[in-house]
Amino acid sequence: MAPAKPTPELLKLHPDLEGHLEEVVLIQLTRFRCGSLVVGFTSNHVAADGHATSNFLVAWGNATRGLHMGPPPVHHHKDLFKPRSPPRPEHDHRNREYHWPSPTDDVVGHHGDGAADNIVIHKAHFTKDFIARLRANASVGRGRPFSRFETILAHLWRTMTRARGLNSDETSAIRLSVDGRHRLGKPAEYFGNMVLWAFPLATAGDLLNRPLKHAAQVIHDEVARVDGAYFKSFIDFATSGAAEKEGLLPSAVCKDVLCPDVEVDSWLTFPFYELDFGTGSPSYFMPSYFPTEGMLFIVPSYIGDGSVDAFVPVFQHNLQAFKECCYSVE
Repeated sequence: MAPAKPTPELLKLHPDLEGHLEEVVLIQLTRFRCGSLVVGFTSNHVAADGHATSNFLVAWGNATRGLHMGPPPVHHHKDLFKPRSPPRPEHDHRNREYHWPSPTDDVVGHHGDGAADNIVIHKAHFTKDFIARLRANASVGRGRPFSRFETILAHLWRTMTRARGLNSDETSAIRLSVDGRHRLGKPAEYFGNMVLWAFPLATAGDLLNRPLKHAAQVIHDEVARVDGAYFKSFIDFATSGAAEKEGLLPSAVCKDVLCPDVEVDSWLTFPFYELDFGTGSPSYFMPSYFPTEGMLFIVPSYIGDGSVDAFVPVFQHNLQAFKECCYSVE
């Protein structure tokens, strides 16, 4: 029986990620005696973001059944992301999408110092009713309720802050991706990576002492700030050559521990369960074993009733505290 949550055993079911990989996509098929099939899929995020990857998987399934694969993908070409004339980088991309080199940049720290041995991945299941109560609580006095994603992430942010035992004046940030397709007026069929980062920021004291609505509003406002003008500013900066000239490095780097910060990958809107190789939809779809403390994966539950699963890597000594407040609606 396949595990219900990511465990080290899952590493046997997809291509090995250790070492320098030049392949854009790696796929491993594992057939079990019971007849079930596990598809282990690994892709380079530089080549495709989650939106493009999910569209590819669904099209792949359609192709194996001789069906129409959907609208043809739109690929990058020189006129798709033209900088403005003259270029006008209006935001601080040097300290958001890039960072200045430091002595630790050459140190391989991802799962290399034993930190992963103290990390457990907890699967939190949020029912449709629980999510509705959370949204109602967070949206009191607000004309338009917060989205399901904003509400769940705000709740997890506060829960992790409490479980970690952060000091009230300690600052916690979330790193979450923002899709630029509709913000730039580009087609949904664009195949590539068109995401930038948003960084909601708050003190532990504000997160825990103020209502859920505060955390949700911080997330909402920061995502709204990464609008079409922000994407255009980034295009102007990225094509200027300044990053190469100044030796800046991409800020999206892997770490063992993100505390006091959080990173989230939301798959709530991706049509992974539409993948069908001729035997029906997947029994379930989940991330592999990725023991990075603070990296959250939020996915629709395989039950298909509107409930949501969150895969949350936490330190073993913080797990009980996380469980005790995870299902509390304040």
